[in-house]
Formats: sequence, structure tokens, C-alpha cells
Amino acid sequence: MKISRLCWICNINIADTAEHALKKTDIIRGYGKASYHNLGEKQPIHFKNGKETKLQGANSDVIKNTKDLCKQCNNTLTQPYDFSYDNFIQYVINNCDLICERRFIDFEEIYGADFPSQQTNLFKYFIKSFGCRIYANPNFEVPIDVVEIIKNDLNHFTTGLKITMSINNEVKNKFGNQCFHFVGKTEMHYYNLTDNPDQFGFSFSEHIGWFFINYYYLIDINERSGTEWIANRKVLFIGELEEFNFY
Repeated sequence: MKISRLCWICNINIADTAEHALKKTDIIRGYGKASYHNLGEKQPIHFKNGKETKLQGANSDVIKNTKDLCKQCNNTLTQPYDFSYDNFIQYVINNCDLICERRFIDFEEIYGADFPSQQTNLFKYFIKSFGCRIYANPNFEVPIDVVEIIKNDLNHFTTGLKITMSINNEVKNKFGNQCFHFVGKTEMHYYNLTDNPDQFGFSFSEHIGWFFINYYYLIDINERSGTEWIANRKVLFIGELEEFNFY
């Protein structure tokens, strides 16, 4: 008999919902809400571990994690984080030429005067994404600092997670400037930490087209990937990467 896991955020309720490994709204933005069966050559294909799977729709199980969150945490608690992310990505798409030209993002331009709290919610969205990625691998535990920020909806915190954002020229040159239907993740790397043997370091990236969000937990960032961000900047300078590995 399969044993249900607890929600990694509250650690109380049974995990009865499955977070999308690729965000549902990003898939819908690129391909719509209806069945993808009739898209023909434009039907999206999911690549993972060398396997190709045609997506039947935005709610396809192939782009979901195993059940990892309870309904309360996945909906009520973290919904404001999802809204902040959707507004952020829509801004990136609407202003892609400007971003490529000036190589920075001003959060006040996205969120207005409420940008301090909204960029904190955005960072919490990335924390949620990071935690679900770790929890999907039974060999790892979600770091406690990451859990506490979401569980207690903290506005002031310290964490080992650092985010950078980048333009990826390989993707941009291959697929063009308006390739935001091309979404995915890179392979996750983990690191043994000599000064903290009870905890692993992690790194991976998520992307919407050529725009990459890079995750670094307890390891140094790649300085070319952009300025380190932990919801603490009005203006974030973005980096530039060349390489890209399919997840």
C-alpha cells in the first residue's frame, strides 16, 4: 500500500495536491487551455531524462510533481505568491526588448509603490518552486529555513537560497526573441558541503523562453548569471548565460 506523504510546508496535512513542475499559467499562455491534441506539429513536447512526451493539455500529469502540498498551503497560503509571479512574467514578456537592451529590471515598474511587499511575494514563489523541486526527490529534505519562510509567511527572513536572473543567448539566438512558449527547467545539481555535512547545496534554473531564473542554495552564485537577489533590491541587474542543458 502506498503511504501518503505530508505537505512539506505545514508538515501536518496530507499532501493531496500536485504542484505543476512547469507552471500551468506559463503553459496556458503559450498553448491555450483547450486540448493540445489538435495542434498538429505545434503540439508541445515535454523532454525529461531523454524521453519525449506529447502534452495533451496544460493539466497533464507529466508536468506535475507527485503530490507534495495540501490544499490549504497550495491554494490559500501561497496564492498571493502565484499572483506576484504571474504579474512579473507578464511584465518580462511585454517588455522583452527593453530588458534585453538595458539589462535590469525595476520592480517598481512592475508593482508600483507596493513593490517591496510584492517582490517579497515573488521571492516566496521561487522558494515554493525550490521546495517542491527538492521534495520531488525522496533522497533530499526541504531545508528548514525554506520551510519556515513559507509556513509562517515571513516578510523578514534569512535564507541560504539566492536567486539570479539571466538572458540566455543560446536560447534567444536559436528560438528568437518571442519564444516564451518554450518553458522548462535545467537539471538539478547537488553538492556535499564540507562545513555542513548534514545539508546539501543545490543549483538549477527555470526558464520562460530566454529568460532564466537561477537558484543557488548554500553555494556561490555564478557571477555572470546576474546580481544576487533575496527580495532586497528595487532594481535587479540581470546577467548573461550561454550554455543550456535540457532537464
